[in-house]
Amino acid sequence: MRFERSISLLLGACALMASRTAAAADLTCSSSTTLEALAACVRDQMPGRDSGIFVVPSSTQMSAWRSVIRAMMGGRCDTALPSSLSSFARIRLVRDASNGRRYCVLMEVADRNGDGIVDRGLGTFIVDAAAQRELFHAAAHPIADTGTEIQAVTIFKETRSRSFMIAGAHRDASFVESNCQSSSAISDAAHNVANMLHATYLELAAYYGSRPWWAIQWHGMAPSTCAAVDVHLSHGVDVTPVEGDRILRLKNKLLAYEPAWRVGVPGSGVCSLNATTNVQGRLLNGVPSSRVCGSPAASYSGRFIHIEQDPAFRDADSWIPAVMDTWP
Repeated sequence: MRFERSISLLLGACALMASRTAAAADLTCSSSTTLEALAACVRDQMPGRDSGIFVVPSSTQMSAWRSVIRAMMGGRCDTALPSSLSSFARIRLVRDASNGRRYCVLMEVADRNGDGIVDRGLGTFIVDAAAQRELFHAAAHPIADTGTEIQAVTIFKETRSRSFMIAGAHRDASFVESNCQSSSAISDAAHNVANMLHATYLELAAYYGSRPWWAIQWHGMAPSTCAAVDVHLSHGVDVTPVEGDRILRLKNKLLAYEPAWRVGVPGSGVCSLNATTNVQGRLLNGVPSSRVCGSPAASYSGRFIHIEQDPAFRDADSWIPAVMDTWP
């Protein structure tokens, strides 16, 4: 009797272990056949608002992430992930069924507790090795800025841009206050430096050096915010753009295709959402990386472009021709 009970307990323990092993799967979004489907899958399995899930990456992990970004930008997708990343991230080539092109994807996949949500909230980075435009598109506030992750990846794909990233968690996923900017949680990638989105900006700035490139962050505002405009473009500073400026060109191209849109820029007095506290904007506008948390930019380089949009103006098809004309 005691022997049978021992066997029963052993079998039960084995079944429990097998169940946990099956539950602790990698969330690779392997069934996604397009980049839009991949971005939607990544969004749906990232830590959401008030989930309490966001793990600040270590300096070693951020350095490792940067090394992988460097390899991907150099056209390599066969690089082995450093040991500090390999237990929770994957790199692979993905073919988009809608256009037949292949993209290199670095993404967080680990779900050790089997709840269908990745464990850290680090993000996903994509490179087109055959790009025609040196543009980087980022959805810094997925979920919170509804639809921007799909909008941004579609514009990335259809304009043949070089790279794209979706931040890894809702900006309010964590309950922990940021020690970079206290008005934000540590999970807010646009207002903290200890995250993989910011590490990516650091690496892209190093990769390009003085060569021309531009980083566009796609954001969303509430319909009641900046009621006088539908779209607001800025460089991360409250400075009137000079004649020939890239955001003025983008504004004019938008209005050529969408003449009913109300498009604002700094200096017009119609909107104050100029991203002056955005740490990636500060970085690309020349603020030393050690000071971007607390020091605003005094001027702008033109490389950082911040786009705020009402909900009805986040359709990628409305933006694609204007982006292509602005960066021909």
